[in-house]
Amino acid sequence: MTYIIDRANILTNNGVEQTSLLIKNNQVEFIRPALDNFKYMKMNMSRYLLTPGYVMPDFSLNSSLHFTQFKEIMIHKLMKKGCTAVLTVVSIQYEKELDSAVKKQRQLMINSPIDFYIGVKIHLEKLTPSFIRSCKKLRIPVIFIEFNNEYELEKKPWSWIRDAMFSYPITLIPYPTGDHSKLLDKWKNIIKKHKMSSLNECPKEHAPLEKEMLMTIGIYPKKGEIRAGSEVDYNMYDLSKLSLQVDEKTFLHYDSHNPVFTVHKGRLINVNSRIIFKPGYGEECFITIPSRFIIQHTSF
Repeated sequence: MTYIIDRANILTNNGVEQTSLLIKNNQVEFIRPALDNFKYMKMNMSRYLLTPGYVMPDFSLNSSLHFTQFKEIMIHKLMKKGCTAVLTVVSIQYEKELDSAVKKQRQLMINSPIDFYIGVKIHLEKLTPSFIRSCKKLRIPVIFIEFNNEYELEKKPWSWIRDAMFSYPITLIPYPTGDHSKLLDKWKNIIKKHKMSSLNECPKEHAPLEKEMLMTIGIYPKKGEIRAGSEVDYNMYDLSKLSLQVDEKTFLHYDSHNPVFTVHKGRLINVNSRIIFKPGYGEECFITIPSRFIIQHTSF
């Protein structure tokens, strides 16, 4: 089916831009300031603010959950907020648990109504070149590193960790449990010195990953932006309730505003906070090249 999303107010880094999108086979064919000369069916979106479908991290989904608990988290923590892809994180105690834990997580996420990526979390003490290589085999693009003191960071043989990432530079994300500001400063210095791909801080759970984070991990440009060639994943907010001016720079408060509608791969999954939950509609997403948009000093 081919149709036009007409006069959509799309939220960008520079503010809000009104534009029109031609949709064909559940994909954005192209974007223009106006598509008045096209004869396809048009959906007038002038009263709505559009954002991309969000990618959000989650640490609570695990294989011990009953389906009802799994569904509750999906609906209330993710889908009602406009999430169309979740970065689900598996907590690992030892390397030997990795294969089994990831397999169980994939089995759990078979029921996911939205797309998903799988990351892992491990204590810094257990982070080894062997663990990195195991993650590469399983196509894990993200590792959350738990630590609570500077000495742990300083004694780690980071050059070995970096060498193990050759050809698949997994993104490391700090997960400090001590004095955050001091530990994160030390983390940034070490990452810069050893030229590794990393986020400067741990993203907030159940909140949208920022575009720069998506770029670093490698999720962008597949997700995180409404653009030509992207899937039809977007959120719609009622402009009148947001009290926004289209010609001004806009800041959307995700914690206090839920989308009126959410569309995932061309299908409505959220209508005025009524969630259309279809188990198995989501798919696992793999990242061919993690950190494809990392800054120059971290390239191998």
